[in-house]
Amino acid sequence: MNEKIPRELILEIFSRIPIRWLFQLSCVCKQWCNLIDDPCLPNMHLAQATTREEALVLIHWFHVKHRKSNLQLMKEHYPSPKAILEFPNRGRYDLENSCHGLLCFVKCGKEEEAFVSNPLKGELLMLPRSIIMSRWPHLDRYGLGFDSSTKRYKIVRVFFRDFDCANQGYQLGAEVYTMGTTSSWREISQVPCYPLYKKGVYANGALHWLVNHEFSPDDLKSMVISFDFRQEEFKSIPHQEFSSKVSKWFELVDLRGYLGMVDFSLGTHIEIWKLKDYEKKEWVREYRIDIKPPHGVPINEYIEVVGLMEDGEILLKHYETLVAYNSKINGLRCIQILSGGLQMDTTQVYVYTGSLVSFSQ
Repeated sequence: MNEKIPRELILEIFSRIPIRWLFQLSCVCKQWCNLIDDPCLPNMHLAQATTREEALVLIHWFHVKHRKSNLQLMKEHYPSPKAILEFPNRGRYDLENSCHGLLCFVKCGKEEEAFVSNPLKGELLMLPRSIIMSRWPHLDRYGLGFDSSTKRYKIVRVFFRDFDCANQGYQLGAEVYTMGTTSSWREISQVPCYPLYKKGVYANGALHWLVNHEFSPDDLKSMVISFDFRQEEFKSIPHQEFSSKVSKWFELVDLRGYLGMVDFSLGTHIEIWKLKDYEKKEWVREYRIDIKPPHGVPINEYIEVVGLMEDGEILLKHYETLVAYNSKINGLRCIQILSGGLQMDTTQVYVYTGSLVSFSQ
């Protein structure tokens, strides 16, 4: 590479190149590899990549026989033959959320085990175990996010400090782990108003969950709770009126950096709403997808909204088939049938935006 070209200009050029190309370029020569490993490049690339970066599709396989999981990157509508990430221990893991190309996974079951990974870089960080035990661990929620004031990544854990099964009484607790600065969890005084439901979505510097419908009151005003990683506060996020306020009929989804909300409650079709203006809390309906499940089958068990691709198509998962919805033609097309054989359990699929973020920097 020409020595007369300023390093800052080269980094600016690299910041505009898609992630997958950058990883290929890092193999060209040692000088390019060193430039791509520059600690300034990840943030420069993230600033450019919110809507431009390629949407990657990750396939999360669970091997029943060996009780092991791995991630594969889908290439040209087919899973790559080699896993890009092998999970560290035996057992099944669920994705809690993604943030800036990092994924947060939690082990299913009574053992509270969590890790953060950048699968494209092959990096994995096991989180320390909390000293505070949960009374109902399978309903605990973890979430990963970025604190813009300290430039640090944080993980928040919401757990059941106490639970009365007979009366459904409970007391929640919350704690935060800051990556790169501490080796233990730090309890915070702020807790959400209600238990949280399903995996979260990171958008606008905050993580968002649905309220757990089993614990929510009939006069619930909002089904969405957020956690601000800078202020370390939980807040309620207002949304438009729905025909139902039972959160099991809804999903939160990442719409390329925007918070999306999927309404399954209508029965004959799916509506996807986008929080277009976060400050004004202005929601708009972006998609209506006509789906007719068989009689007696709930629509949210028949189809899953995975995420938004860079070409504007919505990726759906129908049992073990990946389907794309194109709003311009109001049509569906089959992308891939997932089949891991008899040794595989049900697969999970994620739309993922990669990054250069490293734990070592």
